[in-house]
Amino acid sequence: MNDISTRTNILITSPEGYSKRFKDVFSESQLNPIAIPMIETVIPENMPEVDNLFMNLHRYEYIAFSSRKAIESFYKVQSKKNLPLADIKFCAIGKDSDYMVEKMGIQPAIHPDEPSPMGIACKLSEDKSIKGKAIAALVPLVEGIEEPDVVPDFLAKLNNIGMNATRINAYITRPVDKTQVNRAIELIASKEINCIAFTSSAEVEILLQNIEDKNLLESVAIACFGPYTAAYAQKKGLNVSIIAQDFSSFSGFLRAIENKFSH
Repeated sequence: MNDISTRTNILITSPEGYSKRFKDVFSESQLNPIAIPMIETVIPENMPEVDNLFMNLHRYEYIAFSSRKAIESFYKVQSKKNLPLADIKFCAIGKDSDYMVEKMGIQPAIHPDEPSPMGIACKLSEDKSIKGKAIAALVPLVEGIEEPDVVPDFLAKLNNIGMNATRINAYITRPVDKTQVNRAIELIASKEINCIAFTSSAEVEILLQNIEDKNLLESVAIACFGPYTAAYAQKKGLNVSIIAQDFSSFSGFLRAIENKFSH
């Protein structure tokens, strides 16, 4: 424990796959990443809404992926069924678009200016012929915590621009084992964490649900991966001092954190 207390330690709270990718970008940084996920994302063997989607693919002109996990869930079924997808336009965010091309060989129909679900909706709204088009939005089913605003706001925006949006729960987002969260809280309480890097609202929610002394969070810098996570953290009473302006990649998030500590 003494080994890490002499360095600038950044607590990464994103799910396991994302945590690994985020940690990798620290390889040339003076900052020390400590990954303790607050949430886990899982694709169960049976997700009825995804199965139903594949039985009704002909009804949709667009499919929107809210995350990389949503792409994985879709691909898991598609790789077995091997149904034609040529008539469907696909949308993803940020680096997830590259992953979609790599995983499924599908080119994105749009390139959102903002790497977020809302960015997808805003880009689609630029198409004057979008009204009345049917879109399936693949999103997480949130268990164990109150669902943050991101997905409901995304679906509302799709409907507000005139699309016929259908929510498809494609995977599950849920809290990790409480012992894991407690480990993070112990590090914060012992002042061995200099900064907490949140990549989603759900991570904020789980930490706040479990930390009894909220004052402990006043001694660490709070960093958020973009404005939506930051807005949620601020709504929950956290003092956010770092917001990544470039939230299309973890490199942009790291630069924002490095800028804070370089001063």
